[in-house]
Amino acid sequence: MTSAETLKAAPFFKFENLRIYHKSLLFSNAVLTIYDHAVTDSDRMVAKLFFEAASSITNNIVEGSCAQKAAFIEYLQQAKGDIRTCVSYTAILLTRRVIDEEQSNDIRNELIELTKMTGALIVSLQGENNQQQTLNC
Repeated sequence: MTSAETLKAAPFFKFENLRIYHKSLLFSNAVLTIYDHAVTDSDRMVAKLFFEAASSITNNIVEGSCAQKAAFIEYLQQAKGDIRTCVSYTAILLTRRVIDEEQSNDIRNELIELTKMTGALIVSLQGENNQQQTLNC
């Protein structure tokens, strides 16, 4: 195995091992596509805010993963707040017909899944021993 293959097999950044990190990246990219297709300035403004909230989910996961468990839980709770913000932007974009009903349902399903994954990770962290460990950042 070459050194490049070794690097791919074992990422340096521990958050890259988290499924929720990859899921949130995919979601952010999907929201960015909505931004790319928004036509009016006001629709682009809302889509931009939507993307900022979506990327904040990922950023909170990344930042929290480098912190102690209690702080990571706080970052994950912030990510859940960003998820709720995304729900409101989804409703606005649906009302403005930037996205259709099917897209809205797909987005909401992704947000529900992210919420469940975030909650499960919080419960997992709370259930582990109380040692304050940090991951490689």
